[in-house]
Amino acid sequence: MELHGRLGALAERNFRLVFSSTTISALGDGVTTVALAFAVLHISSATALGLVIAARQASSAAITVAAGVWADRLPRHLVLVAAASVQGTVQAIAGTLIVTGHAQVWMLVVLALAFGLADGFVIPTSQGLIPAVVSSTRLQQANALLGLSRSILGVLGPALGGLLVAVGSPGGALLVDAASFAGAALLLRRLSIPARADHVEPEPFFKELRQGWREFRRQTWIWTTIVFFGIGNCASTSLFVLGPLVMKRHYDGATTWAILVGSFGAGTILGGVVALRYRPSRTLLASCVAATPILLQPIGVALRLPVAALVAIAVVAGVGIAVHLALWFTVFQRHVPAAALSRVSSYDALGSFVLMPLGSAIAGPVSALVGVRDTLIGTGSIEAACFAVIIAQPSVWAIRAEPTPPGEVVQEAA
Repeated sequence: MELHGRLGALAERNFRLVFSSTTISALGDGVTTVALAFAVLHISSATALGLVIAARQASSAAITVAAGVWADRLPRHLVLVAAASVQGTVQAIAGTLIVTGHAQVWMLVVLALAFGLADGFVIPTSQGLIPAVVSSTRLQQANALLGLSRSILGVLGPALGGLLVAVGSPGGALLVDAASFAGAALLLRRLSIPARADHVEPEPFFKELRQGWREFRRQTWIWTTIVFFGIGNCASTSLFVLGPLVMKRHYDGATTWAILVGSFGAGTILGGVVALRYRPSRTLLASCVAATPILLQPIGVALRLPVAALVAIAVVAGVGIAVHLALWFTVFQRHVPAAALSRVSSYDALGSFVLMPLGSAIAGPVSALVGVRDTLIGTGSIEAACFAVIIAQPSVWAIRAEPTPPGEVVQEAA
């Protein structure tokens, strides 16, 4: 029991497998963050990069509501295995095309569409899976540990990606990501989860869809904020389209971009450590406030601040996002009924991300009209306005932390 106490959520076998799977895939994703951007810029323009990113985001948004229904019907860990298998195959094809010099923008757009369809299953399925693999009293710790894992690899991954781009082909980095998806799928396959107590014979598809919508509407704190998170996220995508372009023109290209992405990852590591023990009385309010430093990133890049200042901003933004996500997921998983978790999460994800493809697609053309600098400053201003509205919502202030129980039930470690 003493060892179990020190390990916390990692004492539980199923959570260890999920944690390990997340760690492996996070390494590959971190590599791809840098590699994909410079792969597209090598063969085309910022507008093309925006189209590739938009294609992935659009297909993900298009499938996410249906994905929520299927994730509430099927064994959630097997849904994630299937999604990882598709994503790994797509990255293997993309990496091979780039390494062999046959990649064209239209090919990368088609592959991004396929990747996004699989990716649309990940958020709603994961939201429903996590409460099933860890004790309820360890839920925030589990979310913080998962965020911490992604964050640590978010530092190492972009650094490796920048190195691969600098010394070789970005296609090699995509092949690393493909291998990470294969490893993640194998680990998830080993999960042993009892049949859900809430499982019943499936209703007609569209009836389940409507039931999920009703539960989503019942959770006032979600729908009163989701519109503004969606607008802010839409604006934020310009940084990922125009940031690499600014780095290429005014800094040291992929190396500087990798440093900034890695610095953000370093911040999320610090934030993950904070989130392990941070217990605010108004959990949702603290979550929303913690996310606000992210708006400083596009403004800093727009002003072409020294690299040291951009690094500092990235670290602070990373800390805030890590705390925000750990608290947000915990509130979500505690307030939404288990039987509808994936469906409600799908509506949440759709509202949050549905406008992001538009933001990615128009970032290049808008910057051509008004300039890169003004586009990025506009991004930060829109994000600031959205955060102000979100934090003012009464439902955000209403949710308080649950009292910590005097003891906790520890599942047997295997």
